Order: sequence, then C-alpha cells, then structure tokens
Amino acid sequence: MKPSQPNKLPTWLAQPTTPVPRAPRHQVNFLARNQRHVQALLARLAQPAPVPRATHWQLTPPMRLLQLGLMLLVISLVHSPVGLWLLALLIGGQLLLLSPSQLRRFIVSWALSSLLALSFIWPSYWLAGPSTLLLFWGKSSLLLANAQYYRVTTALTDFLTALKAWHCPDVIVMTFAIALTYLRMLGNYLLQTMAALDMRTVAPTKHPYRLIGSLFGQLYLKSYAYALELYAAMEARGFNGHYVTVPTTHVRWRDYLVVSPYVGVLLVLILRGV
Repeated sequence: MKPSQPNKLPTWLAQPTTPVPRAPRHQVNFLARNQRHVQALLARLAQPAPVPRATHWQLTPPMRLLQLGLMLLVISLVHSPVGLWLLALLIGGQLLLLSPSQLRRFIVSWALSSLLALSFIWPSYWLAGPSTLLLFWGKSSLLLANAQYYRVTTALTDFLTALKAWHCPDVIVMTFAIALTYLRMLGNYLLQTMAALDMRTVAPTKHPYRLIGSLFGQLYLKSYAYALELYAAMEARGFNGHYVTVPTTHVRWRDYLVVSPYVGVLLVLILRGV
C-alpha cells in the first residue's frame, strides 16, 4: 500500500501569526478604559437599590421633607464652627441607624459630591484665605450629607407624595416623576446595548468615536419614540395633568416632636439676627 500524500494546510493556518501589539493606555478610548465603571453606573440607574422601611419611629413623607428643608436652612444660617460641629454630630448619629449597604452608598456619594463642591469653591482660597474656604466647604459638605441621607432613606413614591402634600405644582411633580422613570429606562437600554456590543465585537474598532456617536444617536431616537409612546399612553388613560393622591398617613404627635427642635433652633437664629 503506497503512502498517501499528506494534506496541505491552508496558508492562513501554515503561517505563524504575529501577535497584535496592544495600544498604549493613553490611546485607548474612554469607553474601553471605563467600561466596567460605566456598566456599574448604568446598572444602578436601571435597578435602583431598594429603600428599606423603618420599623420604628417612621416619619410621614411630608414631615421628612419638612425636616430636610429646615435642616438645610439651619446649616445655611449657622456661621459658627461649634454650631456646624454640633450639626455634624447630629447627622453622624443618624448615620449609625443605617444598614451597611446604605452606609456604603452614602459614603461614596457624599465623598464624590463633596470633592466636586470643593473644586467649585476652591477659588475662594485666593480671595478670602483658608479659613473662609474651610467654612464654606464644611457647610457645603453638611448640606450634601443631609441631602444624600434623604436620598438614601427615602423612596421615590414617598418623595412625590411629600411634594403633593405640600401643594407643589402638578407640573413639577410630573416632571420629577417622568424624569426619574426615564432615567431607569435609559440605564436599562444603555446597559443592554453595551452588552450586545460586547458580544458582537471581536476586535478593536478602527473608529471608536464613530461607535460612540452611533450609540448616542440610537439613544436619541429611542428617547424620542419613548416620549411619543408615553404621551399616547397618558392620553389614552385620561391623564389631564392633575395628580389625585389619597392620604394614607396622618401627621402624628411624634412627627411634631421630631420637627420641633429644628423649628426652635431656626427661631433662635432669627431672633438673634443670625
């Protein structure tokens, strides 16, 4: 039996492949460098973390919003470092009641927002000196800490209920409701689009900015279609721009007990002439 000739491999299999050199870090596009962080942010927008309900001493949504407003007003009127330190101890005591996941979210959000506020008020260092800079940054950090605490511990429905209870215009309530609902849809859509791009892309693109442009173009078209569908759905359900809310909770004596110290401190600051 004569030996058969060996099968010849194709050229693309016979020739050794040369590895493709990796691009330097500064030449990699922004989306590729920060893809994991962007996906984590979009996941948080698509599926916001649930807000656990307090099992004891739970304030009604209108009183919680009033407490936040009074606290922000008191922080704005206090100029003494001792007073700011006492207010910081107050918000620190409230943080002890948070769960570990809520506390982690609060620390990350508050640290980023405080650093952003510092970048805006940094020019005051050359205008009025370091003492004024520290005072403004301390007050800004306290304001942001109270706002972040309210965001972490309050659900969207409670926030809208509080706005309606304090006779906020329906246009503002509707704007908040649609904007926050749209953010969830936006995060979900972008997250699915990036997952599809990861599964269909096998090599680095030659024009990464063209890919980002097409992604935002599709997002604009999706937003336009979503706005038309939302308008048609609201019109079909007979929505006339007015919210009808049924009061499910009533203001109790302990709500007034919690809010009364803030009112007292505010009256003292006003009588003293701030």
